[in-house]
Amino acid sequence: MIQVEKATQVFESRSGLVHALDDINLHIRENEFVTLIGRSGCGKSTLLRLLAGLLTPTEGRVQVAGELVTAPRSDVSVMFQRPALLPWRSVVSNVMLPVEIRGGDKKQYRDRAHELLDLVGLTGFAARYPHELSGGMQQRVSLCRSLITRPKVMLMDEPFSALDSLTRTEMSEELQRIQMELATTIVFVTHSIEEAIVLADRVVVLSPRPGQLREIVEIKIPRPRTLGQDAHAADVARFSSQLHALLAAPPRETNEQRTVHK
Repeated sequence: MIQVEKATQVFESRSGLVHALDDINLHIRENEFVTLIGRSGCGKSTLLRLLAGLLTPTEGRVQVAGELVTAPRSDVSVMFQRPALLPWRSVVSNVMLPVEIRGGDKKQYRDRAHELLDLVGLTGFAARYPHELSGGMQQRVSLCRSLITRPKVMLMDEPFSALDSLTRTEMSEELQRIQMELATTIVFVTHSIEEAIVLADRVVVLSPRPGQLREIVEIKIPRPRTLGQDAHAADVARFSSQLHALLAAPPRETNEQRTVHK
């Protein structure tokens, strides 16, 4: 579904060049749930923006469904940390926003909007406004908005990080259920190792800047999973220890550093 080949990203800044990503090679399968973790500044969000077509790699290429990504795609949705709901629009109108922008059939998608609101536990809230909702409820609306056009791929940049721990647990469980039900490919950025383990089929570990693909860890734990105590707590702890060790390891040399040493 997603193919990243030798992707490198370099930005220009006032103080010089910033080498954000170095030689990333990654294949994400259809209907797979992949989480990206790494230290702050390692390029997780930059990689997500490459997948979304919001950035073009300095070197290398990104493909989705066999097509080169050169701009944002209608079959790829992006969900950020903040819900960014329009305060003057009702819940259902916020969910419908991508449809209006793309000129879709409003009647057909309005029915789907109500189905999605039911799916995330917001039955009866369609006519409410964002200020009448809790943070967790607003993020559920944002999730519905991301799903309204039936995207092949969902890209999620720390969408639960601003939520309290209990709501974050509930949203993690909700997202697993929705992903299994709708069979959507998801790439999810997080700073939380435990959240990465609970959500992912595979966890992609990036090294400190410039971000390189350090390791891909397959999470072989039956679903559904939870951040709380359950029958798989020992497995979660084992994978957590493994990922902590990978994140603590010293960075590998970049191609540029290896050339300098020679």
